[in-house]
Amino acid sequence: MKKIFKGLAILAAATAIGAGVGLASGCSKGYNGEYEGEYHYPNAYSASAPHYGIKVRVTVKNNIITKVVDITKGEYVSVSNANPDHGWDKDSVANWTGNESWLLQKYEGLAVSDVLDIQVFIKDNGEPYNKDKNAGMGELIITNATQGSARLLLAVQDALGKTTEIGRIEKAE
Repeated sequence: MKKIFKGLAILAAATAIGAGVGLASGCSKGYNGEYEGEYHYPNAYSASAPHYGIKVRVTVKNNIITKVVDITKGEYVSVSNANPDHGWDKDSVANWTGNESWLLQKYEGLAVSDVLDIQVFIKDNGEPYNKDKNAGMGELIITNATQGSARLLLAVQDALGKTTEIGRIEKAE
């Protein structure tokens, strides 16, 4: 009788371990393929271009990002026009346009989970805070173009299934 109970106990333990492994592997999402995402928020400076934002296509193989492409095609303002009133000049515009390809390439080789774990801090209206408040973005920033860099990161995260709720900021009453 003792041998039967011992055998049943071993069988039960093996079954529990097998079920646990099966559940654990079923819980994690495997990323393979192309995913599209976007991030945008109202543009308070221009009625003709009502939203700042970016749309991307992210290619992933075995949970590693292999390519990120900007597919915005003018749907959103990805970089403001030069305007001395707002401190954005021709050099600032050139900084973004000249370095965007470099920033897109910085995502190549990164694990999906690592990119999803980066937190981007945004204002109530969806505008990303500056570099001092978004230091967690690490090297995924073009110097002096933090907002555009943050929009890109949020769009990549959206493509990978992470949603950012604009305006969902808790306030003390």
